[in-house]
Amino acid sequence: MNLKRHYGDWALVTGGSSGIGAALVRKLAAEGVNIVTVARNQPKLDAQAESLRKEFGVEVRTISADLSSEAGTEKVMESVAELEIGILIPCAAQESSGYFTGESLVSHRALLQMDVVTPMVLVHHFASKMAARGRGAVLLVSSLSGWMAQPYMAGYGAAKAYILAFGDALHYEMKDLGVDVSVLSPGPTDTPMAAATGIDFASMGMKVMNPSTVAELGLAALGRRADAVPGFRNRMMAFMMSRLMPRRWVGAMFKMMMGKALKISRPPSVQGV
Repeated sequence: MNLKRHYGDWALVTGGSSGIGAALVRKLAAEGVNIVTVARNQPKLDAQAESLRKEFGVEVRTISADLSSEAGTEKVMESVAELEIGILIPCAAQESSGYFTGESLVSHRALLQMDVVTPMVLVHHFASKMAARGRGAVLLVSSLSGWMAQPYMAGYGAAKAYILAFGDALHYEMKDLGVDVSVLSPGPTDTPMAAATGIDFASMGMKVMNPSTVAELGLAALGRRADAVPGFRNRMMAFMMSRLMPRRWVGAMFKMMMGKALKISRPPSVQGV
């Protein structure tokens, strides 16, 4: 599918300066789609924009915004008010790991704002305009974590479960309005965010994938299917954990695996607000 011809000239990608987001931006630009990329680090955004302009000849706009705040989300929508966004990819996210009670409520609220509220607000805003035009696409980014219980990553897993359910519902709901919605659910991927967790994925028997491969499979899902889980092993795990195994087995198994990978030994003290 020619994404530009099918959906329009402009794509907006949050979390677009690194990891999977940067890979998605690059693949869209390679197809001639103009880019609005959103992240916190303005110098990094500027360097990326200049590189994309030189290599692909596309227009690139950058927005420096903190999407763990309502003000950051509003800034994004206001900054592109005059553009017709044909492809929306809310990719920005933050993770948490360890005991849920070991982190402050401030941290948990920021995670929910970035991983759940901001994508929901952006989809409502831009998909409404797409539906009025009768064309457009939304690629939501969940995670393999959203397919199963995630002890020691409870907040992140729950946020990604919301995105998965939200996107699956919109895939069918928006189809008759001309808007294609799909959900990308990567497993372990070679990104700065994954590295920052300190999780030893090899100890869990999981293969770390390349962001470019993950991005390609996500974009290929648009207009074709609701879900994209990159990697045969990840697809098998998602199917088994969500369809075949009792939930109590899944939770107990991942508690053991994640505890080993994160080297968790005992509960921490409870944090305040």
